[in-house]
Amino acid sequence: MKDAVLMVLKVAATVLVLPVIVAMTAAFQEQVTTLDLALKHALGMGLVTYIILKFFVYDFDHVYKFGQNIVTYCFQFLKPLVNVAPYVLPIYTILALIVFAILNACGRVGDFRPMFYSGIAFTFAMHMILTAQDLYAKDSSPGKPNYFFGMSLVYIFDVFLISLIMHFTLPGFSFVQFFQSLAAMSFQIYKAIFHQLF
Repeated sequence: MKDAVLMVLKVAATVLVLPVIVAMTAAFQEQVTTLDLALKHALGMGLVTYIILKFFVYDFDHVYKFGQNIVTYCFQFLKPLVNVAPYVLPIYTILALIVFAILNACGRVGDFRPMFYSGIAFTFAMHMILTAQDLYAKDSSPGKPNYFFGMSLVYIFDVFLISLIMHFTLPGFSFVQFFQSLAAMSFQIYKAIFHQLF
């Protein structure tokens, strides 16, 4: 009985945050469209390259697991976080952004700038897709409520985190504008749903 109630609560929570996920995706995409054309092209190339390689060459599962092990090791002394941190922290993307920020501050990025942008998109796509794949495989419940609930939280946290980091590392990306758009769009979606129901 307890498990059934928990499952229902997870489904309800997933449905409730769905407008936030939609608004967050739109707000993030809105910020990406304001970026320099070359930067957008490099990000798109990274995303497409990962998808092509995953489905036709190599699935990067071992690379993903290695990254998860690094995060698990770093959080091994924080018991509540050690189980969720590998899913919510895109370690390769974070490392790529930090290295880029350091080299950029030192004036050493040069011609490697597009490569870093592609690497950021590549690693973030890898993290999101393989995390979804992993969570899906671990949920044996009918309708996959644990998967949808968990992936919703991972997506929200990761997009927030990456948006915040991109604000400080990528020229033209504004976390403030992203958050403002997210709040406005979420409010409009919830308002429209409320008017439809009542």
